[in-house]
Amino acid sequence: MKKLQTEKCYLCGSKNIIDKGYRLRDNKDLKVLECRNCSLVFLSSFEHINKDFYKSGKMHSQMLDPQIWLDVSKTDDERRFKLLKNKIQNKKILDFGCGAGGFLILSKNIAHADGVEEQESLTTFFQKNKLTVFNSINSLNSKYDIITMFHVLEHLKDPKNVIIKLLEYLKDDGELIIEVPNEDDALLTLYKCKPFANFTHWSCHLFCFNKQTLKKLFEEMGLKINYIKPIQRYGLANHLYWVIKGQKGGHLKWAFLNKFDIIYKNILKIIGKSDTLIISISKRNKTTI
Repeated sequence: MKKLQTEKCYLCGSKNIIDKGYRLRDNKDLKVLECRNCSLVFLSSFEHINKDFYKSGKMHSQMLDPQIWLDVSKTDDERRFKLLKNKIQNKKILDFGCGAGGFLILSKNIAHADGVEEQESLTTFFQKNKLTVFNSINSLNSKYDIITMFHVLEHLKDPKNVIIKLLEYLKDDGELIIEVPNEDDALLTLYKCKPFANFTHWSCHLFCFNKQTLKKLFEEMGLKINYIKPIQRYGLANHLYWVIKGQKGGHLKWAFLNKFDIIYKNILKIIGKSDTLIISISKRNKTTI
């Protein structure tokens, strides 16, 4: 297999690259690498993601029913909508990589909400739910006040190039809001849970960002960072189950521990070990946090 991105880091250009020693849950041939200079984590090859990969629905092992997809993403869609509801009110928004459109369905009653999603099998579902979803950036024909990208950036072979293209459709005073998994997740860096590391890293996550690398990515592009905030999606039961049992689903199987989640999640956010990050950027040149 030809190894891509192993010679130098995509972000800083360093050749000081190491193998993290993880096993991907779905591809034994790929390695998880880390730049020792800037801490960007990425896969040893991107060749498995061809131009039709997402269009044909290959991200899932089987063609996922849209309603099941919505059910799985329901908690996150509702969290994102609650977080952004006041900001998107009466605005023109675009959700890039909208999946089954859960966030759009919640947003369309208070905002002009469009989406971009490559997966062709979802077209009928979008039409049924009266959603305006384009199949590529190149199909867009107007500018937006807010563009969102939820757990999409890590899937992109060339994140900078995609961001540049999206900025063409962002109003000059607009805002780009991006959510990504955090590579400084407590299960990876605090508890050093190998079973979780081997599960959470998979072939569709080409890059894995932390606060430092996320900040560097947009600073290099000359964009203003309005904020980077931590989000903790999973709680104490989930984490203890991973550490003790080495398996997912602890938030369901040990649900009696969920009563401690408010305190536990806040502690992880304070110490920089949350499982998720959300960043807001705009076009202005001066970068501040």
